[in-house]
Amino acid sequence: MENSHALNTTHRNKKAVAHIVQQYRILAGTSYKPATLREFAHELSEALHSIGRSVSYQSIKNWQDRVYLPDTLLMMRLAQVAKHDWRGEFAADILAALYPQEYQPLTEIGRRALLSSDEIRLTGEQYGGQQKEANEATRLSRS
Repeated sequence: MENSHALNTTHRNKKAVAHIVQQYRILAGTSYKPATLREFAHELSEALHSIGRSVSYQSIKNWQDRVYLPDTLLMMRLAQVAKHDWRGEFAADILAALYPQEYQPLTEIGRRALLSSDEIRLTGEQYGGQQKEANEATRLSRS
């Protein structure tokens, strides 16, 4: 049972992180298309340059594809060095997705990502096998 809870938590975190990455790529892009993985990684890396760190496009892809979660220390540093622009907000929203008990999202993007991932927790943990039905009903009502 413990492992099941850990897996559900990781899934929720990955879902929220993927949503945040996707939405910030849209904001960082043009009115015609979201920023590419490389462009987005470059934008984040520019802010981290002063502390000798960077983010690869493969990391961005892994976050968006729910393969891996971002490094906590890297996000904390990004939040500090870019606290006055969108990259700092991105890092703060990511930290809130990783540690919702300790951090609050700074933007509506982060709030929506956490709400979306909370739907999984509420339906999955409270209603067990009815999770798929509840999620499907929610999805259909929004269509």
